[in-house]
Amino acid sequence: MDVCKRSLETVRHSRMLGLQVLSAEEEGVRLRLPWREDLVGNPDTGVLHGGAVFALMDHAGGMANSCRLYPAVEITPTIDLRIDHLHAPTPGKAVICDATCYRLSAHVTFVRMTAWEEGDEQGEPVATGQATYTRMKLDRSGRVAS
Repeated sequence: MDVCKRSLETVRHSRMLGLQVLSAEEEGVRLRLPWREDLVGNPDTGVLHGGAVFALMDHAGGMANSCRLYPAVEITPTIDLRIDHLHAPTPGKAVICDATCYRLSAHVTFVRMTAWEEGDEQGEPVATGQATYTRMKLDRSGRVAS
């Protein structure tokens, strides 16, 4: 949990979005994106911008990797991320994202994500996603190992 919270603090866009870690275990993570007026994509409807939801899900995927790899520390940049936006979140509601790293290979991680409106985690998802990330191992000095 501490590793994930530190990760949020070091990534500027995560701080700007106000992302919060709700839970972090080896099986995966749960993050929260608060509803804020400055994150609204369409002022006429008050709906969160799809890019904010995308960033939430990508960051949750990266954190799911960190949880799965812990105690090892690796950088896992996104290779490919597909998000299906199923419906717009209700204006005024935060969005919750669960992400699970379901497979590790020597060089790639595989992650699934699901996002819901806060309080409706058993209802229809706002978005689902699947991603791959490259594994970049670090040496003792914190540099990428070749």
